[in-house]
Amino acid sequence: MAATRASTAVEFAIVGGAFFLFIFSIFVFSLDQFLQTTLDDAVRTAARQVQLGKITTGNAFVTTVCNEFGAVAPNCAGSLQYAVQSGAYFGTGGIVAATFSASGNLSTPAAFTGVTATAAGAPAFLLVQVAYPLPFIVLAVPSGVATENGTSSLYSAVATEMEP
Repeated sequence: MAATRASTAVEFAIVGGAFFLFIFSIFVFSLDQFLQTTLDDAVRTAARQVQLGKITTGNAFVTTVCNEFGAVAPNCAGSLQYAVQSGAYFGTGGIVAATFSASGNLSTPAAFTGVTATAAGAPAFLLVQVAYPLPFIVLAVPSGVATENGTSSLYSAVATEMEP
């Protein structure tokens, strides 16, 4: 009888550990995906405000993103990296995308450049890029597994044509 109880405890230790690890990994991946979805929505909202001319400065951009995303992200205003650019075309002489490094940083953080109203009928394109370091790091999970971009930062981008 004692041997049966001991074997049950050993079996639970083996199966239970794997089960709890599985549940924990689902929780971590779900939280990261929730943060990514929330950031994407906040960036789309802010990009739309830039398109409409309601946001004209970097501080207003950060405030708009953090008002929506900051509820789930600690220190949003202090950790948010962004690059907001507009131009007649993408490429040299026009909009050149900020690079997102392997360490999870934008090459030109806190840049709000070239965003101006255009004359009616003149095409203007808008590129908004945002990076935000994860507010937590789980040492047991390799960096970048849950963010799907290979880094420990969330990344969101919006490219669109601005309305004249």
